[in-house]
Amino acid sequence: MSSRDWIHWLSDIVDAIQNVVEYTRGMDFESFANDPRTLHAVVYCFISNTERHIPEEIQNKYPGIPWDKMRGMRNFLVHEYPWISPRIVWETATKDLPPLLKPLRQITEDFEV
Repeated sequence: MSSRDWIHWLSDIVDAIQNVVEYTRGMDFESFANDPRTLHAVVYCFISNTERHIPEEIQNKYPGIPWDKMRGMRNFLVHEYPWISPRIVWETATKDLPPLLKPLRQITEDFEV
């Protein structure tokens, strides 16, 4: 495992979600689905696999964060790339991710020194 501290990996997750929010700002599903650059950029943000670097005790302390779903989405996108549904990516990007920003930022604040 990398020598990077897990808090830096968590910051990477926050950065990726912020990027997804920025990339999709002002778009509707149709424009997103018809814009392969944005679709690919959002998918790229999902596949970082950084959540595996967050210690189990931290994940257990914050059960409101869908750690397993994050891992599952990443694995699906990596292994099933040709069959990606733009609708699922859109729904995840616009409905599931933005509410995670505040609690993830709070975790980083709780542990940064």
